[in-house]
Amino acid sequence: MKKTIISLGLLLTLASSQMAFSEETKVVKPKKTKALELTVLHINDHHSHLESDKMSLTLDGKATTVNVGGMTRMAEEIARLKKVSKNPLVLHAGDAMTGTLYYTLFEGVADAKLMNKIKFDATTLGNHEFDGGNRVLKKYLTELDVPVVSANVTPDETSELKGEWTPYIIKEIGGEKVGIIGLVVVGKTVASSNPGKDLKFEEERTATKKAVEELTAKGINKIILLSHAGYDMNVEIAKEVSGIDLIVSGDTHYLLGSQFKEIGWNPVADYPTQITSKDGNPVYILEAYNYNYVLGNTKVKFDAYGIIKKIEGTPEVIIGDNLFQRKGADKKDYILEGAEKESLMKYIATKNFIKVVPENAEAKEILSTYQKEKVELGKQIVGKVEVVVPGGSENRIPNAVNPNGSYAASLVTEAFLYKLQTMGTGDVDMFLQNAGGVRTAIPAGEFSYDTGYNLLPFANTLYVFSMSGAEIKQVMEEAIEYSTKEGGSTGGFPYGAGIRYEAKKSGELGTRVTKVEVKDRITGEWKPLDLAKTYKIGTNSYLAGGKDGWVTFGKIKDTRGGTDTYIDYAKAFIDYVADKKSITIPTTTNVKYDFNK
Repeated sequence: MKKTIISLGLLLTLASSQMAFSEETKVVKPKKTKALELTVLHINDHHSHLESDKMSLTLDGKATTVNVGGMTRMAEEIARLKKVSKNPLVLHAGDAMTGTLYYTLFEGVADAKLMNKIKFDATTLGNHEFDGGNRVLKKYLTELDVPVVSANVTPDETSELKGEWTPYIIKEIGGEKVGIIGLVVVGKTVASSNPGKDLKFEEERTATKKAVEELTAKGINKIILLSHAGYDMNVEIAKEVSGIDLIVSGDTHYLLGSQFKEIGWNPVADYPTQITSKDGNPVYILEAYNYNYVLGNTKVKFDAYGIIKKIEGTPEVIIGDNLFQRKGADKKDYILEGAEKESLMKYIATKNFIKVVPENAEAKEILSTYQKEKVELGKQIVGKVEVVVPGGSENRIPNAVNPNGSYAASLVTEAFLYKLQTMGTGDVDMFLQNAGGVRTAIPAGEFSYDTGYNLLPFANTLYVFSMSGAEIKQVMEEAIEYSTKEGGSTGGFPYGAGIRYEAKKSGELGTRVTKVEVKDRITGEWKPLDLAKTYKIGTNSYLAGGKDGWVTFGKIKDTRGGTDTYIDYAKAFIDYVADKKSITIPTTTNVKYDFNK
Protein backbone atom coordinates (compact mmCIF):
# COMPACT_ATOMS: atom_id res chain seq x y z
CA MET A 1 0.00 0.00 0.00
CA LYS A 2 1.22 3.48 -0.77
CA LYS A 3 1.95 5.66 2.21
CA THR A 4 -0.11 8.87 2.06
CA ILE A 5 1.58 11.91 3.61
CA ILE A 6 -0.37 15.16 3.99
CA SER A 7 1.59 18.33 4.57
CA LEU A 8 0.07 21.67 5.45
CA GLY A 9 0.68 22.88 1.95
CA LEU A 10 -1.31 20.07 0.35
CA LEU A 11 -4.99 19.32 0.17
CA LEU A 12 -6.17 16.13 1.84
CA THR A 13 -7.67 13.95 -0.85
CA LEU A 14 -9.90 11.46 0.87
CA ALA A 15 -11.06 9.87 -2.34
CA SER A 16 -7.58 8.71 -3.27
CA SER A 17 -6.91 7.35 0.20
CA GLN A 18 -10.16 5.39 0.07
CA MET A 19 -9.14 3.89 -3.28
CA ALA A 20 -5.78 2.96 -1.84
CA PHE A 21 -7.51 1.35 1.08
CA SER A 22 -9.38 -1.07 -1.12
CA GLU A 23 -6.24 -3.22 -1.04
CA GLU A 24 -6.08 -6.16 1.34
CA THR A 25 -5.14 -5.02 4.85
CA LYS A 26 -5.62 -8.21 6.80
CA VAL A 27 -3.30 -8.60 9.76
CA VAL A 28 -2.64 -12.09 11.10
CA LYS A 29 -2.71 -12.34 14.89
CA PRO A 30 0.54 -13.62 16.45
CA LYS A 31 0.80 -17.05 17.96
CA LYS A 32 -0.76 -17.88 21.28
CA THR A 33 0.45 -15.80 24.24
CA LYS A 34 -1.54 -15.56 27.48
CA ALA A 35 -5.05 -14.48 28.36
CA LEU A 36 -5.47 -11.08 29.97
CA GLU A 37 -8.13 -9.22 31.91
CA LEU A 38 -7.88 -5.45 32.22
CA THR A 39 -10.01 -2.44 33.12
CA VAL A 40 -9.98 0.55 30.79
CA LEU A 41 -10.81 3.88 32.44
CA HIS A 42 -11.02 6.73 29.95
CA ILE A 43 -12.07 10.30 29.20
CA ASN A 44 -11.85 12.52 26.13
CA ASP A 45 -12.41 16.14 25.10
CA HIS A 46 -12.27 17.71 28.54
CA HIS A 47 -11.38 21.04 26.87
CA SER A 48 -9.95 22.75 29.96
CA HIS A 49 -13.20 22.17 31.88
CA LEU A 50 -11.40 21.71 35.17
CA GLU A 51 -14.28 22.76 37.41
CA SER A 52 -17.72 21.18 37.70
CA ASP A 53 -20.61 22.61 35.69
CA LYS A 54 -23.98 23.16 37.31
CA MET A 55 -26.79 21.52 35.32
CA SER A 56 -30.18 19.89 35.63
CA LEU A 57 -30.48 16.10 35.38
CA THR A 58 -33.59 13.98 35.68
CA LEU A 59 -32.97 12.05 38.91
CA ASP A 60 -35.66 9.73 40.24
CA GLY A 61 -38.02 11.24 37.68
CA LYS A 62 -37.53 14.85 38.80
CA ALA A 63 -35.43 17.71 37.43
CA THR A 64 -32.55 18.08 39.88
CA THR A 65 -29.73 20.60 39.68
CA VAL A 66 -26.34 19.12 40.53
CA ASN A 67 -22.66 19.79 39.90
CA VAL A 68 -21.50 17.58 37.04
CA GLY A 69 -17.91 16.63 36.26
CA GLY A 70 -14.78 18.53 37.17
CA MET A 71 -11.19 17.30 37.09
CA THR A 72 -10.93 17.13 40.88
CA ARG A 73 -13.85 14.71 41.09
CA MET A 74 -12.61 12.80 38.06
CA ALA A 75 -9.27 12.38 39.84
CA GLU A 76 -11.02 11.02 42.93
CA GLU A 77 -13.16 8.50 41.05
CA ILE A 78 -10.26 7.25 38.93
CA ALA A 79 -8.14 6.82 42.06
CA ARG A 80 -10.94 4.81 43.70
CA LEU A 81 -11.46 2.59 40.69
CA LYS A 82 -7.74 1.95 40.28
CA LYS A 83 -7.71 0.46 43.78
CA VAL A 84 -10.60 -1.94 43.17
CA SER A 85 -10.15 -2.81 39.47
CA LYS A 86 -8.07 -5.55 37.93
CA ASN A 87 -5.17 -4.26 35.81
CA PRO A 88 -6.45 -0.67 35.41
CA LEU A 89 -5.40 1.26 32.31
CA VAL A 90 -6.19 5.01 32.34
CA LEU A 91 -6.42 6.73 28.95
CA HIS A 92 -7.23 10.20 27.58
CA ALA A 93 -8.38 10.41 23.94
CA GLY A 94 -7.30 14.00 23.29
CA ASP A 95 -8.54 17.60 23.22
CA ALA A 96 -7.42 18.35 26.73
CA MET A 97 -7.09 22.03 25.87
CA THR A 98 -9.13 25.01 24.66
CA GLY A 99 -12.57 25.87 25.94
CA THR A 100 -12.40 27.82 29.19
CA LEU A 101 -10.51 30.68 30.78
CA TYR A 102 -8.06 28.11 32.20
CA TYR A 103 -6.72 27.61 28.68
CA THR A 104 -6.73 31.31 27.85
CA LEU A 105 -4.77 32.19 30.98
CA PHE A 106 -2.47 29.16 31.35
CA GLU A 107 -2.23 27.62 27.84
CA GLY A 108 -2.58 23.99 28.88
CA VAL A 109 -0.35 24.08 31.95
CA ALA A 110 -3.25 23.75 34.41
CA ASP A 111 -4.63 20.83 32.38
CA ALA A 112 -1.23 19.13 32.34
CA LYS A 113 -0.74 19.46 36.10
CA LEU A 114 -4.09 17.81 36.84
CA MET A 115 -3.52 15.10 34.23
CA ASN A 116 -0.22 14.36 35.96
CA LYS A 117 -2.07 14.01 39.25
CA ILE A 118 -4.46 11.47 37.72
CA LYS A 119 -1.47 9.59 36.23
CA PHE A 120 -2.90 8.71 32.85
CA ASP A 121 -1.10 5.79 31.25
CA ALA A 122 -1.32 7.47 27.85
CA THR A 123 -2.95 10.33 25.99
CA THR A 124 -3.15 11.26 22.33
CA LEU A 125 -3.18 14.60 20.56
CA GLY A 126 -6.53 16.15 19.65
CA ASN A 127 -7.03 18.75 16.95
CA HIS A 128 -7.42 21.50 19.56
CA GLU A 129 -4.01 20.71 21.00
CA PHE A 130 -2.71 22.53 17.91
CA ASP A 131 -4.87 25.67 18.28
CA GLY A 132 -2.10 27.72 19.85
CA GLY A 133 0.51 26.57 17.35
CA ASN A 134 3.74 24.78 18.17
CA ARG A 135 4.64 27.15 21.01
CA VAL A 136 1.56 26.41 23.12
CA LEU A 137 1.63 22.68 22.33
CA LYS A 138 5.29 22.55 23.39
CA LYS A 139 4.45 24.39 26.61
CA TYR A 140 1.69 21.88 27.40
CA LEU A 141 3.81 18.83 26.56
CA THR A 142 6.76 20.14 28.59
CA GLU A 143 4.55 20.20 31.70
CA LEU A 144 2.82 16.90 30.91
CA ASP A 145 4.28 13.81 32.56
CA VAL A 146 2.13 11.37 30.58
CA PRO A 147 3.18 9.29 27.54
CA VAL A 148 1.80 10.89 24.36
CA VAL A 149 1.04 8.76 21.31
CA SER A 150 0.15 9.85 17.78
CA ALA A 151 0.91 7.67 14.78
CA ASN A 152 -0.12 10.11 12.07
CA VAL A 153 1.66 13.34 13.02
CA THR A 154 5.40 13.57 12.38
CA PRO A 155 7.52 16.63 13.24
CA ASP A 156 10.41 17.56 10.97
CA GLU A 157 13.90 16.90 12.31
CA THR A 158 14.32 20.59 13.21
CA SER A 159 10.90 21.02 14.82
CA GLU A 160 10.75 22.00 18.49
CA LEU A 161 8.17 19.22 18.83
CA LYS A 162 10.54 16.50 17.65
CA GLY A 163 10.57 13.66 20.18
CA GLU A 164 7.55 14.87 22.14
CA TRP A 165 5.44 11.84 21.19
CA THR A 166 5.72 8.38 19.64
CA PRO A 167 3.37 6.51 17.28
CA TYR A 168 2.57 3.97 20.00
CA ILE A 169 3.72 2.59 23.30
CA ILE A 170 3.98 -0.99 24.48
CA LYS A 171 2.81 -1.39 28.05
CA GLU A 172 3.18 -4.52 30.15
CA ILE A 173 -0.04 -5.24 32.02
CA GLY A 174 -0.58 -8.35 34.08
CA GLY A 175 2.50 -9.91 32.53
CA GLU A 176 1.23 -9.33 28.98
CA LYS A 177 2.29 -6.69 26.45
CA VAL A 178 -0.43 -4.35 25.19
CA GLY A 179 0.11 -1.98 22.28
CA ILE A 180 -1.47 1.49 22.49
CA ILE A 181 -1.55 3.48 19.22
CA GLY A 182 -2.41 7.18 19.02
CA LEU A 183 -4.30 8.96 16.25
CA VAL A 184 -5.57 12.47 15.47
CA VAL A 185 -8.22 13.62 13.00
CA VAL A 186 -6.35 14.99 9.97
CA GLY A 187 -8.72 17.08 7.87
CA LYS A 188 -10.08 19.13 10.75
CA THR A 189 -6.65 19.66 12.31
CA VAL A 190 -5.09 20.89 9.08
CA ALA A 191 -8.07 23.03 7.99
CA SER A 192 -9.38 24.27 11.31
CA SER A 193 -6.53 24.33 13.82
CA ASN A 194 -3.07 25.92 13.74
CA PRO A 195 -0.39 23.21 13.46
CA GLY A 196 3.12 24.28 12.53
CA LYS A 197 4.29 23.93 8.96
CA ASP A 198 7.02 21.62 10.25
CA LEU A 199 4.44 18.91 11.00
CA LYS A 200 3.33 16.27 8.50
CA PHE A 201 0.01 14.45 8.76
CA GLU A 202 -0.79 10.97 7.49
CA GLU A 203 -4.24 9.63 6.57
CA GLU A 204 -5.83 7.98 9.59
CA ARG A 205 -6.37 4.43 8.32
CA THR A 206 -3.02 4.27 6.56
CA ALA A 207 -1.14 5.30 9.69
CA THR A 208 -3.15 2.92 11.87
CA LYS A 209 -2.47 -0.05 9.60
CA LYS A 210 1.25 0.68 9.62
CA ALA A 211 1.37 0.86 13.43
CA VAL A 212 -0.70 -2.31 13.83
CA GLU A 213 1.63 -4.19 11.49
CA GLU A 214 4.67 -3.02 13.47
CA LEU A 215 3.14 -4.13 16.77
CA THR A 216 2.04 -7.45 15.31
CA ALA A 217 5.56 -8.03 14.02
CA LYS A 218 6.78 -7.56 17.59
CA GLY A 219 4.52 -10.42 18.71
CA ILE A 220 1.84 -8.24 20.28
CA ASN A 221 -1.73 -9.44 19.81
CA LYS A 222 -3.60 -7.10 22.17
CA ILE A 223 -3.91 -3.67 20.54
CA ILE A 224 -5.78 -0.55 21.64
CA LEU A 225 -6.27 2.45 19.35
CA LEU A 226 -6.41 5.72 21.30
CA SER A 227 -8.04 7.72 18.56
CA HIS A 228 -9.02 11.37 18.31
CA ALA A 229 -10.26 10.71 14.77
CA GLY A 230 -13.95 10.79 15.72
CA TYR A 231 -16.50 8.02 16.20
CA ASP A 232 -17.50 7.68 12.54
CA MET A 233 -13.93 7.40 11.28
CA ASN A 234 -13.18 4.97 14.10
CA VAL A 235 -16.04 2.76 12.92
CA GLU A 236 -14.43 2.72 9.46
CA ILE A 237 -11.03 1.93 10.93
CA ALA A 238 -12.53 -0.92 12.96
CA LYS A 239 -14.03 -2.41 9.80
CA GLU A 240 -11.05 -1.91 7.50
CA VAL A 241 -7.90 -2.38 9.61
CA SER A 242 -7.44 -5.87 11.01
CA GLY A 243 -5.64 -6.47 14.29
CA ILE A 244 -7.26 -3.79 16.49
CA ASP A 245 -9.21 -4.97 19.53
CA LEU A 246 -10.41 -1.82 21.27
CA ILE A 247 -10.80 1.80 20.13
CA VAL A 248 -10.95 4.54 22.76
CA SER A 249 -12.48 7.39 20.81
CA GLY A 250 -12.52 11.17 21.02
CA ASP A 251 -13.31 14.29 18.96
CA THR A 252 -17.02 13.70 18.32
CA HIS A 253 -18.06 14.25 21.97
CA TYR A 254 -20.39 11.27 21.65
CA LEU A 255 -22.34 10.04 24.64
CA LEU A 256 -22.61 6.25 24.48
CA GLY A 257 -24.87 4.11 26.65
CA SER A 258 -28.67 3.86 26.54
CA GLN A 259 -28.89 4.10 30.33
CA PHE A 260 -28.23 7.85 30.15
CA LYS A 261 -31.70 8.39 28.70
CA GLU A 262 -32.98 8.01 32.26
CA ILE A 263 -31.30 11.26 33.33
CA GLY A 264 -32.52 13.20 30.30
CA TRP A 265 -29.46 12.84 28.08
CA ASN A 266 -29.46 11.58 24.49
CA PRO A 267 -26.90 8.84 23.82
CA VAL A 268 -25.77 8.23 20.24
CA ALA A 269 -25.09 4.49 20.41
CA ASP A 270 -24.35 1.60 22.74
CA TYR A 271 -21.41 1.54 25.16
CA PRO A 272 -19.37 -0.19 24.00
CA THR A 273 -20.24 -0.27 20.30
CA GLN A 274 -19.34 -3.59 18.70
CA ILE A 275 -17.97 -3.70 15.15
CA THR A 276 -16.78 -6.76 13.23
CA SER A 277 -13.41 -6.35 11.56
CA LYS A 278 -12.64 -7.71 8.10
CA ASP A 279 -10.91 -10.72 9.69
CA GLY A 280 -14.15 -11.57 11.52
CA ASN A 281 -12.99 -10.58 15.00
CA PRO A 282 -14.87 -8.16 17.27
CA VAL A 283 -13.66 -4.59 17.73
CA TYR A 284 -15.19 -2.43 20.46
CA ILE A 285 -15.47 1.36 20.39
CA LEU A 286 -15.65 3.45 23.56
CA GLU A 287 -16.26 7.20 23.92
CA ALA A 288 -17.04 9.19 27.07
CA TYR A 289 -18.94 12.35 26.10
CA ASN A 290 -16.97 15.49 27.07
CA TYR A 291 -15.92 18.12 29.64
CA ASN A 292 -15.10 15.58 32.38
CA TYR A 293 -18.82 14.78 32.72
CA VAL A 294 -18.47 11.03 32.11
CA LEU A 295 -15.82 8.47 33.01
CA GLY A 296 -15.69 5.45 30.73
CA ASN A 297 -15.21 2.18 32.62
CA THR A 298 -14.84 -1.08 30.71
CA LYS A 299 -13.73 -4.53 31.83
CA VAL A 300 -12.12 -6.51 29.01
CA LYS A 301 -11.10 -10.17 28.83
CA PHE A 302 -8.69 -11.22 26.07
CA ASP A 303 -8.06 -14.85 25.25
CA ALA A 304 -4.54 -16.14 24.61
CA TYR A 305 -4.84 -15.23 20.92
CA GLY A 306 -5.60 -11.59 21.69
CA ILE A 307 -9.31 -11.80 20.89
CA ILE A 308 -11.77 -10.07 23.23
CA LYS A 309 -14.04 -12.81 24.53
CA LYS A 310 -15.90 -10.80 27.16
CA ILE A 311 -16.48 -7.09 27.66
CA GLU A 312 -18.56 -5.20 30.20
CA GLY A 313 -18.97 -1.43 29.98
CA THR A 314 -20.23 0.83 32.75
CA PRO A 315 -19.75 4.52 31.90
CA GLU A 316 -20.39 6.83 34.85
CA VAL A 317 -21.72 10.37 35.02
CA ILE A 318 -19.76 12.11 37.78
CA ILE A 319 -21.81 14.37 40.05
CA GLY A 320 -20.82 16.34 43.11
CA ASP A 321 -21.76 15.60 46.69
CA ASN A 322 -22.42 19.25 47.55
CA LEU A 323 -25.52 20.30 45.60
CA PHE A 324 -28.94 18.74 45.09
CA GLN A 325 -31.51 21.36 44.17
CA ARG A 326 -35.09 21.29 42.86
CA LYS A 327 -37.92 23.72 42.22
CA GLY A 328 -40.85 23.77 44.58
CA ALA A 329 -44.53 24.29 43.81
CA ASP A 330 -43.88 28.02 44.10
CA LYS A 331 -41.29 27.74 41.28
CA LYS A 332 -38.52 28.72 43.69
CA ASP A 333 -35.31 26.72 44.06
CA TYR A 334 -34.69 24.78 47.24
CA ILE A 335 -31.92 22.51 48.51
CA LEU A 336 -32.85 18.89 49.20
CA GLU A 337 -32.61 17.90 52.84
CA GLY A 338 -33.79 15.21 55.21
CA ALA A 339 -36.01 12.44 53.90
CA GLU A 340 -36.15 13.82 50.36
CA LYS A 341 -32.38 13.85 50.03
CA GLU A 342 -32.12 10.42 51.63
CA SER A 343 -34.64 9.07 49.13
CA LEU A 344 -32.64 10.53 46.25
CA MET A 345 -29.40 9.01 47.58
CA LYS A 346 -31.08 5.60 47.74
CA TYR A 347 -32.20 5.97 44.13
CA ILE A 348 -28.71 6.95 42.98
CA ALA A 349 -27.21 4.00 44.86
CA THR A 350 -29.21 1.64 42.64
CA LYS A 351 -27.80 3.19 39.44
CA ASN A 352 -24.30 2.04 38.54
CA PHE A 353 -24.01 4.78 35.88
CA ILE A 354 -24.45 7.66 38.37
CA LYS A 355 -21.64 8.30 40.85
CA VAL A 356 -21.68 10.89 43.63
CA VAL A 357 -18.03 11.82 44.07
CA PRO A 358 -16.24 14.22 46.44
CA GLU A 359 -13.33 16.35 45.25
CA ASN A 360 -9.86 14.85 45.50
CA ALA A 361 -7.96 16.91 48.07
CA GLU A 362 -4.62 16.94 46.24
CA ALA A 363 -6.21 17.73 42.88
CA LYS A 364 -8.24 20.49 44.51
CA GLU A 365 -5.05 22.02 45.90
CA ILE A 366 -3.42 21.93 42.46
CA LEU A 367 -6.45 23.55 40.86
CA SER A 368 -6.66 26.25 43.52
CA THR A 369 -3.28 27.60 42.39
CA TYR A 370 -4.78 28.47 39.02
CA GLN A 371 -8.30 29.06 40.25
CA LYS A 372 -7.43 32.12 42.30
CA GLU A 373 -6.14 34.05 39.31
CA LYS A 374 -9.00 32.88 37.10
CA VAL A 375 -11.67 33.70 39.64
CA GLU A 376 -10.29 37.12 40.36
CA LEU A 377 -10.61 38.17 36.75
CA GLY A 378 -13.47 35.94 35.69
CA LYS A 379 -15.99 37.19 38.24
CA GLN A 380 -15.65 40.82 37.22
CA ILE A 381 -19.02 42.01 35.86
CA VAL A 382 -18.80 44.34 32.88
CA GLY A 383 -22.43 44.67 31.77
CA LYS A 384 -25.70 42.84 31.37
CA VAL A 385 -27.60 40.87 28.74
CA GLU A 386 -31.30 41.71 28.53
CA VAL A 387 -32.46 38.35 27.12
CA VAL A 388 -30.82 35.14 25.93
CA VAL A 389 -29.06 35.70 22.60
CA PRO A 390 -29.40 32.40 20.65
CA GLY A 391 -26.22 30.77 19.42
CA GLY A 392 -24.22 27.59 19.92
CA SER A 393 -23.79 24.54 17.72
CA GLU A 394 -27.50 24.01 17.01
CA ASN A 395 -27.84 27.53 15.55
CA ARG A 396 -24.70 27.74 13.42
CA ILE A 397 -26.54 27.44 10.10
CA PRO A 398 -30.06 28.86 9.55
CA ASN A 399 -32.58 26.02 9.61
CA ALA A 400 -36.29 25.29 9.82
CA VAL A 401 -36.35 25.72 13.60
CA ASN A 402 -34.28 28.92 13.54
CA PRO A 403 -34.28 30.42 10.02
CA ASN A 404 -32.11 33.36 11.11
CA GLY A 405 -29.19 31.33 12.46
CA SER A 406 -26.80 32.48 15.17
CA TYR A 407 -27.74 35.83 16.67
CA ALA A 408 -24.78 35.42 19.01
CA ALA A 409 -22.35 35.19 16.08
CA SER A 410 -23.98 38.23 14.49
CA LEU A 411 -23.67 40.26 17.70
CA VAL A 412 -20.03 39.24 18.06
CA THR A 413 -19.24 40.50 14.57
CA GLU A 414 -20.93 43.82 15.40
CA ALA A 415 -18.70 44.11 18.47
CA PHE A 416 -15.54 43.35 16.52
CA LEU A 417 -16.38 45.84 13.78
CA TYR A 418 -17.18 48.42 16.46
CA LYS A 419 -13.73 47.86 17.97
CA LEU A 420 -11.95 48.27 14.64
CA GLN A 421 -13.98 51.34 13.66
CA THR A 422 -13.32 53.11 16.96
CA MET A 423 -9.55 52.72 16.92
CA GLY A 424 -6.79 54.08 14.69
CA THR A 425 -8.11 55.39 11.39
CA GLY A 426 -11.38 53.50 11.85
CA ASP A 427 -11.56 52.75 8.14
CA VAL A 428 -12.54 49.08 8.33
CA ASP A 429 -15.69 48.51 6.26
CA MET A 430 -16.94 45.16 7.48
CA PHE A 431 -16.19 42.08 9.60
CA LEU A 432 -16.69 38.38 8.82
CA GLN A 433 -16.69 35.67 11.48
CA ASN A 434 -17.21 31.89 11.52
CA ALA A 435 -20.17 30.58 13.52
CA GLY A 436 -18.05 27.92 15.22
CA GLY A 437 -15.84 30.51 16.86
CA VAL A 438 -18.84 31.62 18.94
CA ARG A 439 -19.27 28.57 21.14
CA THR A 440 -22.51 29.18 23.02
CA ALA A 441 -25.64 31.26 23.27
CA ILE A 442 -25.20 34.41 25.36
CA PRO A 443 -27.11 33.88 28.62
CA ALA A 444 -29.37 36.57 30.03
CA GLY A 445 -28.21 38.40 33.15
CA GLU A 446 -24.88 39.71 34.29
CA PHE A 447 -22.06 39.52 31.75
CA SER A 448 -18.64 38.78 33.22
CA TYR A 449 -15.17 37.99 31.94
CA ASP A 450 -16.05 34.32 32.44
CA THR A 451 -19.08 34.75 30.19
CA GLY A 452 -16.94 36.36 27.51
CA TYR A 453 -14.20 33.76 27.54
CA ASN A 454 -16.63 30.85 27.60
CA LEU A 455 -18.36 32.41 24.59
CA LEU A 456 -15.08 33.05 22.74
CA PRO A 457 -12.56 30.61 24.25
CA PHE A 458 -9.96 30.53 21.49
CA ALA A 459 -6.74 32.53 21.55
CA ASN A 460 -7.55 34.62 18.48
CA THR A 461 -6.87 38.24 17.60
CA LEU A 462 -8.56 40.73 15.26
CA TYR A 463 -7.01 40.77 11.79
CA VAL A 464 -7.53 43.18 8.87
CA PHE A 465 -7.18 42.61 5.11
CA SER A 466 -7.51 44.85 2.07
CA MET A 467 -9.53 42.82 -0.44
CA SER A 468 -11.53 43.28 -3.59
CA GLY A 469 -15.26 42.72 -3.57
CA ALA A 470 -14.71 39.68 -5.76
CA GLU A 471 -12.30 38.18 -3.21
CA ILE A 472 -14.76 38.85 -0.39
CA LYS A 473 -17.55 37.07 -2.26
CA GLN A 474 -15.18 34.18 -3.00
CA VAL A 475 -14.27 33.67 0.65
CA MET A 476 -17.98 33.69 1.57
CA GLU A 477 -18.62 31.04 -1.08
CA GLU A 478 -15.78 28.95 0.34
CA ALA A 479 -17.13 29.28 3.87
CA ILE A 480 -20.60 28.11 2.86
CA GLU A 481 -19.13 25.28 0.78
CA TYR A 482 -17.01 24.05 3.70
CA SER A 483 -19.80 24.36 6.26
CA THR A 484 -22.27 22.29 4.22
CA LYS A 485 -20.13 19.65 2.51
CA GLU A 486 -19.39 16.16 3.79
CA GLY A 487 -16.18 16.25 5.79
CA GLY A 488 -16.47 19.97 6.47
CA SER A 489 -17.72 21.69 9.60
CA THR A 490 -20.88 23.70 10.31
CA GLY A 491 -18.61 25.96 12.33
CA GLY A 492 -17.34 27.52 9.10
CA PHE A 493 -20.67 29.21 8.28
CA PRO A 494 -20.18 32.99 7.82
CA TYR A 495 -21.77 35.86 9.73
CA GLY A 496 -20.93 39.50 9.25
CA ALA A 497 -21.27 43.09 10.37
CA GLY A 498 -21.26 45.91 7.85
CA ILE A 499 -22.09 43.25 5.27
CA ARG A 500 -25.27 41.28 4.61
CA TYR A 501 -25.99 38.56 2.10
CA GLU A 502 -28.44 36.09 0.64
CA ALA A 503 -27.42 32.53 -0.22
CA LYS A 504 -28.77 29.07 -0.93
CA LYS A 505 -27.70 25.65 0.27
CA SER A 506 -27.35 23.95 -3.12
CA GLY A 507 -25.20 24.68 -6.12
CA GLU A 508 -21.58 24.62 -7.14
CA LEU A 509 -18.82 26.62 -5.49
CA GLY A 510 -19.22 30.23 -6.63
CA THR A 511 -22.99 30.07 -7.20
CA ARG A 512 -24.48 29.88 -3.71
CA VAL A 513 -24.13 33.53 -2.66
CA THR A 514 -26.79 35.37 -4.68
CA LYS A 515 -26.72 38.87 -3.20
CA VAL A 516 -24.23 40.86 -1.10
CA GLU A 517 -24.57 44.38 0.27
CA VAL A 518 -22.12 46.54 2.21
CA LYS A 519 -23.06 49.24 4.70
CA ASP A 520 -21.34 52.56 4.03
CA ARG A 521 -19.49 53.35 7.25
CA ILE A 522 -19.99 57.10 6.71
CA THR A 523 -23.63 57.35 5.57
CA GLY A 524 -24.99 54.06 6.90
CA GLU A 525 -26.52 53.33 3.50
CA TRP A 526 -26.56 49.75 2.20
CA LYS A 527 -25.03 49.38 -1.27
CA PRO A 528 -24.33 46.38 -3.52
CA LEU A 529 -20.89 44.85 -3.09
CA ASP A 530 -18.65 46.26 -5.84
CA LEU A 531 -16.59 43.33 -7.10
CA ALA A 532 -13.89 45.65 -8.44
CA LYS A 533 -13.64 47.90 -5.38
CA THR A 534 -11.07 47.42 -2.61
CA TYR A 535 -12.50 47.16 0.90
CA LYS A 536 -10.97 46.81 4.34
CA ILE A 537 -12.36 43.75 6.03
CA GLY A 538 -11.80 42.45 9.53
CA THR A 539 -11.76 38.83 10.60
CA ASN A 540 -10.15 36.75 13.34
CA SER A 541 -6.56 35.54 13.13
CA TYR A 542 -7.68 31.93 12.88
CA LEU A 543 -9.68 32.55 9.70
CA ALA A 544 -6.95 34.84 8.40
CA GLY A 545 -4.80 31.72 8.13
CA GLY A 546 -7.30 30.13 5.74
CA LYS A 547 -8.89 27.85 8.33
CA ASP A 548 -12.43 26.39 8.38
CA GLY A 549 -12.44 26.42 4.59
CA TRP A 550 -11.90 30.18 4.24
CA VAL A 551 -9.11 29.49 1.76
CA THR A 552 -8.90 32.89 0.07
CA PHE A 553 -8.03 34.58 3.36
CA GLY A 554 -5.06 32.26 3.75
CA LYS A 555 -3.87 32.82 0.19
CA ILE A 556 -4.00 36.60 0.59
CA LYS A 557 -2.17 36.42 3.91
CA ASP A 558 0.59 34.35 2.32
CA THR A 559 0.93 36.49 -0.81
CA ARG A 560 0.32 40.10 0.14
CA GLY A 561 -0.33 39.92 3.86
CA GLY A 562 -2.63 41.78 6.19
CA THR A 563 -2.53 43.49 9.58
CA ASP A 564 -2.74 41.63 12.86
CA THR A 565 -4.02 44.09 15.48
CA TYR A 566 -2.98 41.72 18.29
CA ILE A 567 -6.25 42.60 20.02
CA ASP A 568 -7.56 39.55 21.89
CA TYR A 569 -10.96 38.95 20.34
CA ALA A 570 -12.67 37.76 23.53
CA LYS A 571 -11.40 40.88 25.29
CA ALA A 572 -12.71 42.97 22.36
CA PHE A 573 -16.21 41.59 22.95
CA ILE A 574 -15.93 42.10 26.70
CA ASP A 575 -14.89 45.71 26.06
CA TYR A 576 -17.93 46.13 23.79
CA VAL A 577 -20.30 44.93 26.49
CA ALA A 578 -18.59 47.18 29.02
CA ASP A 579 -18.93 50.17 26.70
CA LYS A 580 -22.58 49.51 25.83
CA LYS A 581 -23.48 48.56 29.44
CA SER A 582 -26.36 46.43 28.12
CA ILE A 583 -26.79 44.19 25.07
CA THR A 584 -29.72 42.31 23.56
CA ILE A 585 -30.66 40.27 20.48
CA PRO A 586 -29.74 42.02 17.22
CA THR A 587 -32.65 42.90 14.95
CA THR A 588 -31.10 40.75 12.20
CA THR A 589 -28.29 38.28 11.63
CA ASN A 590 -27.57 39.87 8.22
CA VAL A 591 -28.14 36.47 6.59
CA LYS A 592 -30.97 35.23 4.40
CA TYR A 593 -30.23 31.58 3.73
CA ASP A 594 -32.43 29.25 1.72
CA PHE A 595 -31.80 25.92 3.44
CA ASN A 596 -34.41 24.14 1.30
CA LYS A 597 -32.66 24.70 -2.04
